[in-house]
Amino acid sequence: MPPYRLAHVTDPHFRSFEGAHVGDFVGKRAVGALNLLVYRRRRHKMDLLTALGADLRAQAPDHLALTGDLSNVSLDAEWRLALRWLEGLGRSPEEVTIIPGNHDAYVPDVVEGRAFETMFARYQTAGHGDESVAYGGAAAGAPASLPPPLPIDGYPFVRFRGPLALVSVNSCVATRGLGAWGRIGEDQLRRIEVTLGSPELRGRVRVVLIHHPPVRHKGVEDRNLRDREEFTALLGRAGADLVLHGHDHQDEEARVPGPGGEQIPIIGAGSASYVGSGERRARYNIYEFDGAGITVVTRAHDEATGTVREVRRDRLV
Repeated sequence: MPPYRLAHVTDPHFRSFEGAHVGDFVGKRAVGALNLLVYRRRRHKMDLLTALGADLRAQAPDHLALTGDLSNVSLDAEWRLALRWLEGLGRSPEEVTIIPGNHDAYVPDVVEGRAFETMFARYQTAGHGDESVAYGGAAAGAPASLPPPLPIDGYPFVRFRGPLALVSVNSCVATRGLGAWGRIGEDQLRRIEVTLGSPELRGRVRVVLIHHPPVRHKGVEDRNLRDREEFTALLGRAGADLVLHGHDHQDEEARVPGPGGEQIPIIGAGSASYVGSGERRARYNIYEFDGAGITVVTRAHDEATGTVREVRRDRLV
């Protein structure tokens, strides 16, 4: 039987001011919009997202996970453009899972009003979707209830797709200035640990989706996850099979110990719209789950041909 294929796209940074008003650009959003016009619009190109979308349609993965930074300054117009791109893929909301990035939590009123969650609610429903068939073709019975439906902020939420349990985490807070760091928070950390250890996930491949890197990939970091030690400690207790993140706009890989000493892969993907050359150019990953292990395939935009092609294939587990 063919492997189950999960595509991971991150940091597309859709850009649109359509319908925005002068009053939308005050404080941090004003500075961010200026930065976008002067610098970021040259670094993130929408035509690269068009090419990547065409490749996604051709590759036809079973599911798509989008780990945040759909926007630049948390404007409805940016998210509406993202929705049009998603609709162009021809995928139903049951086939796409979305979590926010720090640019989707740019200012406090967006976070407090849950604007992102309202816009993408169809892509954040918990539980079984149309793919609620256990790997191997046997019908999956209705699971017993997971930990309470998390009334505080709705995260983490779990979606069962094929052999996978997608555990979706929110690491984003509205920071002051142009800060880009994130925090999961004590309450959500507790719920993540309970969720990862719940019997309903037993026998599933537990894939954690988070925006910020939960490990230190670089020597000096002041823009990443503030409670990463607490997060990796809970992974050591509860375990997971794979953690996917974005945020750094480049391919990254690390491993952290899980229960019993097994190593949990932590994989970061590059931005889906970045114009850089070589290993920084617009890209996404496809994960193939074949029952015995996990293979990661990176597909990146080729500047010479204007198409997206496979540039890496590695066995993770």
